Amino acid sequence: METSQTGSNIKLKPIHPFAARMAPEIAFEALEGLPKESIILDPMTGSGTVLRTISELGYNGIGFDIDPLSVLMAKAWTIPINEKFFLQKTDQILIKANRLTETSIHLPWIDDDNNTKDFIRFWFGPKQITDLRKLSCIVNQYKYGYASLYKIALSRLIITKTRGASLAADVSHSRPHRVRETNDFDVFKEYEKSCRKISRILNDNSREGTIKVKKGDARKLRLKSSSVDCIITSPPYLNALDYMRGHKLSLVWLGHSIGELSSIRSTSVGSEKAPEASSNISIAKEITKNITGITELPPKKINMVYRYALDIHNILKESARVLKPECKATFVVGNSCLQGIYIENTSIVKEAAGRFGLKLVKSEEREIPENKRYLPPPNAGEQSVLSKRMRTEAVMTFVKQ
Repeated sequence: METSQTGSNIKLKPIHPFAARMAPEIAFEALEGLPKESIILDPMTGSGTVLRTISELGYNGIGFDIDPLSVLMAKAWTIPINEKFFLQKTDQILIKANRLTETSIHLPWIDDDNNTKDFIRFWFGPKQITDLRKLSCIVNQYKYGYASLYKIALSRLIITKTRGASLAADVSHSRPHRVRETNDFDVFKEYEKSCRKISRILNDNSREGTIKVKKGDARKLRLKSSSVDCIITSPPYLNALDYMRGHKLSLVWLGHSIGELSSIRSTSVGSEKAPEASSNISIAKEITKNITGITELPPKKINMVYRYALDIHNILKESARVLKPECKATFVVGNSCLQGIYIENTSIVKEAAGRFGLKLVKSEEREIPENKRYLPPPNAGEQSVLSKRMRTEAVMTFVKQ
């Protein structure tokens, strides 16, 4: 991969579809002037773009996410690979899977859970279910080495825009809807192709830095105070895409029940819920004081904004705690629209950051490419000015004082 001092030549080949991927040049520019021994944190790793970029450039990184598929993506995208050995193991997986009989397979998170079984029967055809069960049985036995790669190769068969192993379309944009009653998708054949595709992508890129990725919550980081040299991340936006809607179609084959995934979804940042009863609403009101029009929203939507503000408050609190003094944190933030009311998420982030000694030193707007929209667009009847504002995001740089 070629890079330049401006970051304009950074080009990464993703190994898995993701609805809202951060531009790698943002990460590159945020690293300017940092020594190579620096430790970079992405507390909401998403697709893993930040971690992949810093790995390419020789930095050490730590990433967290509460979405199991995001954790797998980031792990897989940053793992060194021996292509020959990886493909040999792929062949072994396919041989073992083909030899399995249906009666020899027990997937407890599916077979012992009626909700998960019903979910799978609705979204997948009988033939694909049979073959995915076989692959799932073998792939989930891998815990180390290339385990994340083999799981991501399976997920790639399902998280697609059009044709895949499910009966749905537009899964990769987290808008799955069932579009067919039958499917002739060849799971084993496509799995082999998926593994080969991954091996080519990873073999084409070099990795110099050491990356660690774990499941974890940015609102409660498992890191020591003042332990990282830089933070680069993009928190979910209020009213943003519901990633779990699409991701759960593959995660049900990777060891996760519908109940577990629903729990993760309900506690995610940006979820459409009111704050917990024990929450300090006065903090939310203080952080959102500069956003006009909130009081015009229905109570349910107001509470949704307050919950988001409290989540951002906790994310910034933890970010400030783990960041070393005088070091930088870069947040990529887009704004939202709720029932025609413009919600300036950037204001929420700035207000929350200031409470914990993070001073905003730079904020630049960049246009979101039309094919990379993270948010539902304003309704057709809304003002053109608002529509234009919804097509941008801010790259906000803070320094810990």
